[in-house]
Amino acid sequence: MTRSRIGPLALEAPMGGPQSRVFRALHVQQRIQVVVRVFPITMGLTPELKREFSDHVERLKSIRHPNIVRCFGGGFDAKDAYLVFELFDGDSLDNAIARRERLPWESVLEIGIQICNALQLAHESGLYHGRIRPDKILLSEDISTAKLSDLRMEMPPYVPIPPAQLAYAPPESFSDQPKVNASWDIYSLGATLYHALTGTPPFTGENASNVRHAVLNTPLPSVASLVFDCPVWLSTIVEQMLHRDPVKRPYSAAAAALALREAQRRASEGIGVVEHAVSGFSPLQLKTDRAEAERVLGIKKKKQRRRFASEEDEGSYQAFWEKPIVLLSALALLIALIAFLVWPLNESQMKTRAESLLATEDAVRWNDARDKYLLPMLEKYPAGTYADWAQEQLDMVEMRNAEERMRRNLRVGREPSSEGERKYSEAVRFERFGDRVTALDKYKGIVKLLKDEEKDRPFVNLAKRQVAVLESNPPSIEELRRFLQEKLAEADRLYEASDLLGSRQIWEGIVSLYNGNQEMIGFVEKAQRRLSGDKTRSPGEEKTSTSPSEDQPATGEVAPANENLSGESSPSQSPTGGNR
Repeated sequence: MTRSRIGPLALEAPMGGPQSRVFRALHVQQRIQVVVRVFPITMGLTPELKREFSDHVERLKSIRHPNIVRCFGGGFDAKDAYLVFELFDGDSLDNAIARRERLPWESVLEIGIQICNALQLAHESGLYHGRIRPDKILLSEDISTAKLSDLRMEMPPYVPIPPAQLAYAPPESFSDQPKVNASWDIYSLGATLYHALTGTPPFTGENASNVRHAVLNTPLPSVASLVFDCPVWLSTIVEQMLHRDPVKRPYSAAAAALALREAQRRASEGIGVVEHAVSGFSPLQLKTDRAEAERVLGIKKKKQRRRFASEEDEGSYQAFWEKPIVLLSALALLIALIAFLVWPLNESQMKTRAESLLATEDAVRWNDARDKYLLPMLEKYPAGTYADWAQEQLDMVEMRNAEERMRRNLRVGREPSSEGERKYSEAVRFERFGDRVTALDKYKGIVKLLKDEEKDRPFVNLAKRQVAVLESNPPSIEELRRFLQEKLAEADRLYEASDLLGSRQIWEGIVSLYNGNQEMIGFVEKAQRRLSGDKTRSPGEEKTSTSPSEDQPATGEVAPANENLSGESSPSQSPTGGNR
């Protein structure tokens, strides 16, 4: 499509097809890649609706959660309103399902927990999604991180349910005056998890009317009956989330998250179905009893307790575990255990747990350390004993993430997401080429120019790190000139050995990196002559040497006999080799 503008953003290709109103965009001044959702308003907006939209934008900007795609803001342009979101480097859940047919139940369980946590924060802030379906959930490449996208207010305030959403919409959405609330989102998330587990939406039909009828009337097969490796307890949670009666669904996103975490914990501990069914302490509410579970699994019944000769004997008998003192002791232990588990961690404990995650080389664990311990530690103990340490570790995590993002963008040919990334990748290119002098100047420039830009803080810290590394063995301008002279000599040797590709790469590297650098113009011109097919050397070049001679300085600096270190011909020698 022809590039166009909206506000300060240059719109690129639509992200959902030609008719999509969601665009990849570039902030023209800040050079940041973002996602823009455009709301066409053909009749314009009243001042009241504009204020309402602006207030809603401010609320969206205040939502910060690792599992919610961040909103940077929004505004109005001509007859359009728009919202700007972060560009998340990943794929949508519906694409992941299409590639794999269905996802492992372990992955779906983790996705469900993360999205429930995101919904909990959104609902507490008075925001409801109302459109949750697989394409609204974004996943990282390893499916370890899920983010809820498109958290927004409709423009106008309510729009009829689109066909793509019908299979995930709760029965109450088909009433005359539907109202989006927490129960609505919980149902839609349950339908999305059902689709991810089974590979198909919970309800289908040839047209919208058939889908509505199925949602309202058709019995839904359980996940466990369709996917044999899905645990019964996870299937039951999804069934509860999909209950047609909103009152019988989990009463909040926090309750749904609690049920899923309980299921995850029991799965990790290897607790079986029977133990789930008869434990008496679980938010899963399995629809079975001990006798039925034992019959299905083939477990023999235990012998019943001996019969007593008389009712008097039976009344006098009391099992050890039924005595009041034992029950009270067990209750006290249970309360102590619960208190231990929910008691907030102190600063030292947070540091210890963060260190165990940071000690690994796993990027996911580093991000877990940031989200679970480092950020909470600084929020709870801003002037604590380990506050400086926590900030240093946060900087390390963000530096690592920024460096990995830069490598990924370079690998796929994507434009840098910020000015700091662009400048840092340019400096890295010089350093990898072997030019430590220019690389050091570039790194210092990043520190000086971007030190006050918060969004570029990770790249400023990376640049500081590289400055310290290079200054531990500081390069000089003479080193750069010797380096370029050696590179030209290496390219000539490769060319004479018929390695045309290797020689051309060196010449092109010199031209692209140093074109415009007046001090190195001689080297650039030589590389350009080689690339143009002129492989003849000036007389000065014939005498190029890479080892010190008796006439060279005692410092070990190397220079060709009739050529100065800038790559230009000596004043005492004409370009043709004769004396002037």
